[in-house]
Amino acid sequence: MKWCRNFLMAAFIASAAAETPFIGVDANYSLGMEKEGKSWSWDGKKRDLFEGMAKSGVHGFRVRLWVGDEGAHGKIESTSVVKRALAAGLDPYLVIFLSEDWADLMKQPAPKIWADLDLKARAAAVKDYSREMVTHFRSEGLKSHLYEIGNEIDYGICGVYPGKSTKKSPESLSKKCWPEAVELIKASQAGVLEADPEAKFLLHIAHWWDVEFVNGFFKFMKENAARVDYAGLSYFPSSNIGGSLEMGQFLDVAKRLNELTNVPVIVPEVAYPSTADFKGQFSRWKKETPGYPLTPDGQRRWVSDFLDACAKTPAIAGVYYWSPEWCGEGMWKGMAFFDPDGSARPAWSAFAKPRAERSAPKSSVFLEVRDGKVHAVPVATAREKAAPVLAEKLAKAGRVNVDYIKDITDSVLVVDGYRVILRASLSGNLDLALQPDAPVADAKAVIDKMDPAAQRLMVFAVNPEDRVVAETLAVASQRGVEVVVHPVADDKPLKFGLGGTKADSAY
Repeated sequence: MKWCRNFLMAAFIASAAAETPFIGVDANYSLGMEKEGKSWSWDGKKRDLFEGMAKSGVHGFRVRLWVGDEGAHGKIESTSVVKRALAAGLDPYLVIFLSEDWADLMKQPAPKIWADLDLKARAAAVKDYSREMVTHFRSEGLKSHLYEIGNEIDYGICGVYPGKSTKKSPESLSKKCWPEAVELIKASQAGVLEADPEAKFLLHIAHWWDVEFVNGFFKFMKENAARVDYAGLSYFPSSNIGGSLEMGQFLDVAKRLNELTNVPVIVPEVAYPSTADFKGQFSRWKKETPGYPLTPDGQRRWVSDFLDACAKTPAIAGVYYWSPEWCGEGMWKGMAFFDPDGSARPAWSAFAKPRAERSAPKSSVFLEVRDGKVHAVPVATAREKAAPVLAEKLAKAGRVNVDYIKDITDSVLVVDGYRVILRASLSGNLDLALQPDAPVADAKAVIDKMDPAAQRLMVFAVNPEDRVVAETLAVASQRGVEVVVHPVADDKPLKFGLGGTKADSAY
């Protein structure tokens, strides 16, 4: 009766997914920015930020809660955030950080008041705190029964974090760090349940590029009695961690996670830039996804396509865009949905459609125009041919070492007029460099074979004003084929994701 079990599980997942908003935001800088005198406008008209987001199609709101009453994201400010969200018709849920400052993949500091407690005493304090917070927020009007315990807790939580000598692999972490972390997670969940017996729990990590790590984490948590009602994965494609430029890789990880855990997946954090002009700690997160240049329209199309893809992936219950409210210069200028002066960017329109009205994004056919010539970009064929070459060289070297890196750097693999830069595979990328003798493609013949309802044409062009680009656009228009022109640098190869879901990378 395996079919019956699978049917019942699918029905359970669909029911659970229906309980959560599909489109949400994490906009917790909002009150602090208001105090700084910031304001936000859509179509030239100033609006209350929360009401403006709701009118744009946002339904959910991820509320950041740090330990302590005062200060940014403390109980007082977070209570105000919850009330503002509720007043705008949004559905906020709590992220119980179990820290008094930032806690994420790179760090998990314990609050000072708990830092010197042993594990048993800290777990007791965590339980009491979690119960008190949920009791408070429900008395203030919180309706959602969803609670996220910790934030990006891949390696630990609330002071539990690997030292320099601890390998950050599932095998190592399951012996040291995760056993302590799961006790703190269970303590928090127990406290939440005392205040809200209907509670559902989300555990959220950031290894979106590594299915082995993701599955290892959630398998350990479930086997050690942590409640996992929803599995959370961050996704920041422009970071290019693990070669995760293309959303197909992320969706594959999410689907495989869903198959392992039998629970829906939530994306608690996601963002894509509208410009490369930003500085700060995320200044390297400006790698373009193929077909989505770092422009306001490129950001809009990426967000829209990502939401469309998630809507047609039953495993995914909801998506929360991280800090669209950012207004001004600084670290999140590029990812925000507002210009520095507070004017709304086009990306807000990506939220407009409800889940039921969304269609799967079209697949892409790639052409490149250089020096007045059209070339077909052999992405799928290059992936197919690169895989066995890399596997053979890795088997020869035994592991990724100096000899392996030299071998793939020196090797020449040309596919249909494009050199595959094998060294890019170290970052999980497929880099394709056009060769001087590359065959010329017949753009009309390529377009004639396309299905306008299911495919779109991506044209990479050093000079988007090239006459051949205009001719290609005209032919596509006659056939009803959607075209996206992606400007590229003359001296850079085209960059795609290599494919696969495992890569050894640093956050």
